[in-house]
Amino acid sequence: MAVTIETWDAVRAQERAADVYAVYDAVFGDVASAEEWRAGTFDKHCARRNFRLVAAEDDGSLVGFAYGYVGERGQWWSDRVVEALAPSVADVWVGGHFEFVELAVVSSYRRRGIGARLHDGLMSGTEHRRGLLSTDDSDTPARRLYASRAWAKLGNLSEGTAILGRWLGSAA
Repeated sequence: MAVTIETWDAVRAQERAADVYAVYDAVFGDVASAEEWRAGTFDKHCARRNFRLVAAEDDGSLVGFAYGYVGERGQWWSDRVVEALAPSVADVWVGGHFEFVELAVVSSYRRRGIGARLHDGLMSGTEHRRGLLSTDDSDTPARRLYASRAWAKLGNLSEGTAILGRWLGSAA
């Protein structure tokens, strides 16, 4: 069966949170439990302005996702970015930006263009001028994907983690 791509709002994402966590855990495996992930991260993100998740499904099973929302100063990640970037760069990029939070595809579905489809689906139609994300600063498939989509390095969040920015359009 063909992989389908669909955009979910926060309500739908929370209804399918167990499936999102299963993919997250398979790809990243850095959170002790689904409950910790929901309470510490996902529910907070779902509550943010303009949250949306793009889901990749194969025969009803979630095989990948990407999600983001509007990032603002005063949020944990945005404040870390402000601290890491030169003030002149942070002043331009941080606050009211579209924050590309996660992109994950289970290993058996990689190298099929699903990550690119998820990226493009999430970024499609965004009303924000700037996008921000952080990713591994080495030559990884994710980093190559972002480079192919016009993301540019703005600085480093920490050793080995790059902050990338992308101009998205003229809307505020």
